[in-house]
Amino acid sequence: MKKVFITGGAGFIGSRVVREFLDAGYEVTVFDSFKQYLLPDPEARPVNLLNRLREVINNVSIITGDTLNKDFLRRSILNVKPDVIVHMAALPLASIAIEQTEEAYDSILSSIINILEIIRDFDHNCKFLYTSSSMVYGDFHSNTVSENSNKDPKEIYGSIKLAGEIISMGYMKRYGIDVRVVRPTAVYGPYDGNQRVLYKFITRALKGEKLLVDGDGSMSLDFTFVDDTAQGIYRVSTEEGISGEIFNIARGNSETLSSAIDIISNNIDGVKVEYREVPSYMPKRGTLDISKAKKLVGFMPNYDLHKGMKLYIDHLKNNPI
Repeated sequence: MKKVFITGGAGFIGSRVVREFLDAGYEVTVFDSFKQYLLPDPEARPVNLLNRLREVINNVSIITGDTLNKDFLRRSILNVKPDVIVHMAALPLASIAIEQTEEAYDSILSSIINILEIIRDFDHNCKFLYTSSSMVYGDFHSNTVSENSNKDPKEIYGSIKLAGEIISMGYMKRYGIDVRVVRPTAVYGPYDGNQRVLYKFITRALKGEKLLVDGDGSMSLDFTFVDDTAQGIYRVSTEEGISGEIFNIARGNSETLSSAIDIISNNIDGVKVEYREVPSYMPKRGTLDISKAKKLVGFMPNYDLHKGMKLYIDHLKNNPI
């Protein structure tokens, strides 16, 4: 049986990636510190291991640890001897990286180097997937960007994520490590505890509070349901012959904030909106071209915004987080 080692495997996206590998017959090890960067509503049920992994808890091995503890991480990886390492453990949002820059550097870059050094040292043909971000592009200079579009991040998070890509590719070129990279964007769905925009919109609407909208509602994002993101990560992680490749993983069709608000209004009564200035660190976004992922790894997103939002709204109605 093939083995996968998933850092951040108890996280919002990581827990869905766990399911993809289990469905494919992999032996799954989750390595996670269970750190919560943004506390949810104090009245809500806390995001934890049992919530995100409770359906599969008996089918995975779980190691509580920090990717910055290189010795413990090394022992854990060498004990498993994985065929695939999916690296998702990192500080999750651009807004947090601005406030906690040193921690962002450590959680993203130092952890990458630790893992790559460990892979370099053990004699095993291990695929390594690095989870980057669409924030590496900075402002979109056209409505759609491909993997080859200009990279010019306008904030700390995107800059550090891009540095992680460069480091990973450097290890591939120097040491022959099988590296592949994904750039997800605007992920949403059940058990997101990090207060991304759709989570904040829906939860405020359910409480009868105003939705706080950056700009005039025309900002476009390529909203991607978490299960589609997980599918893309699984496919890129396991495909043969794609070392050194980078993939956009998204729905492939951007929608405005106003469109998302309309969907919320159709499912929740009495939605009110307040518009405010766009944060200076927020880049102009749009659609990610996913044709490369479709062609090379067979990626095919299944959820448009209406379908995904309906599931997410229903979930949040029944589960505070």
